[in-house]
Amino acid sequence: MIDEKFIKDLEEILNGQLDPTLFPFKKGNSIRIGKYIVRSSNDSHKVFDCETNTMVADLFSKSAAVALAKTLAKGYCPKSTIINIDKEIQKHFNDCVFYKNTLSTTTDTIRKDITAVRLDISKEKTSSARRELDKYIYSS
Repeated sequence: MIDEKFIKDLEEILNGQLDPTLFPFKKGNSIRIGKYIVRSSNDSHKVFDCETNTMVADLFSKSAAVALAKTLAKGYCPKSTIINIDKEIQKHFNDCVFYKNTLSTTTDTIRKDITAVRLDISKEKTSSARRELDKYIYSS
């Protein structure tokens, strides 16, 4: 059975005005969200404003770039907050790379144990920061 609330919500969506920023689309190595575009390269993700043809930000993670583009397209601009979260992700990601290398090369058991704990902490902090960005991406 189909719920009446579901049918009513679907009718509202179809009959109402749709916001184009709700429908990002990917073309090649870029993602378009409203008048903003996210272009990805090997080491960074750049957010451009298509109307002014300027780069808004150069970010480490794709999640941060998409979150920034979406919030800018909606007119809400927590740019410094998203950039700070992105820097936190970058720091902990690099720490994870370092800790993984240390774990694979060291023979000292105490150092391995300490590094394993630090790796777990950095992984959790990275996941926490990504969840924070998801709030910007998936909020309506």
